[in-house]
Amino acid sequence: MRCMVSFVRVFALPLLVTLGSFTTTSRMAVAQDAKPVPDPRQVEGITARMLGDRERALLALGEDPDALRVFAVPTSVRDVVTRLGGDTFADRERASAELREMAITNDVLMAVLEQGGLDEEQRNRLLRALRWRILYRPRGAVGIRMEPSGTAISVRGVLVTEVISGLPAERVLRVGDVILEIDGQRITTSADLIGRVQRLQPGDPIRMGVIRPAPADTPDGPGILRFEGDRVFEEVDVEFPLGSYDKLGNDESASAIGNPETMRRRGRVEAIWARWGSSPRSVGIPKALDADASPDSSSKLPSAP
Repeated sequence: MRCMVSFVRVFALPLLVTLGSFTTTSRMAVAQDAKPVPDPRQVEGITARMLGDRERALLALGEDPDALRVFAVPTSVRDVVTRLGGDTFADRERASAELREMAITNDVLMAVLEQGGLDEEQRNRLLRALRWRILYRPRGAVGIRMEPSGTAISVRGVLVTEVISGLPAERVLRVGDVILEIDGQRITTSADLIGRVQRLQPGDPIRMGVIRPAPADTPDGPGILRFEGDRVFEEVDVEFPLGSYDKLGNDESASAIGNPETMRRRGRVEAIWARWGSSPRSVGIPKALDADASPDSSSKLPSAP
């Protein structure tokens, strides 16, 4: 059994036009009961506590500090970093804007920080540019509301409860679909799906393995699964280019509260600031000029001349 749906669609995204194709095909697979998978944020936290300082830095930064020290920073980047400490405020602002938009990986900027030789202005501006690049890097989006698949079937996955108009899911997914895989990687929770999708960018291709409800009288055959209560599903693959997370707008499902990708990005920024940010400085409280003056007398205002 094989079905194919293909079409071309243009997504209107800020500074980006995506031309992509959507494909849905039946697939052969064997459904198996999956053991509960811990929340990846809990696993990461437990792992971090078990590691040493260097390993914790590597986990949070995403880069090896030792490798950053010998990283070959392009001359073009060095030139912009130099201008972060330029003579005029306008020059410094232009250099900051350039760093935010440069088509380079963030490890290039971390290498500049690790290798040092920056004045306070350059370092702080570089940190702010890196923070912006990490927190506001475009995110991909499928465009669904979802929940765990529950106990009605013996396969753990993500149940599609609604598709959002104007995003890719509208064309390739249906309410009742259970998403089991993304790009060949097993997923079992909404956090798994969010983490994988939002690390990609709008327009990036993605492939999902799903099981889709089928009529109860569907004959047995390749890719047809039966579960308790005589529930019947067909296994299918869907392929499509991602839409933009920004398209979700004020949709409640786009909330950053508890979003694993938002938390991951914030954690990375915190790790960068902890390694290369300004160290706290103590601020002394000046001693009163007349140490022997009584509280009453010291609080009086001087007389007018």
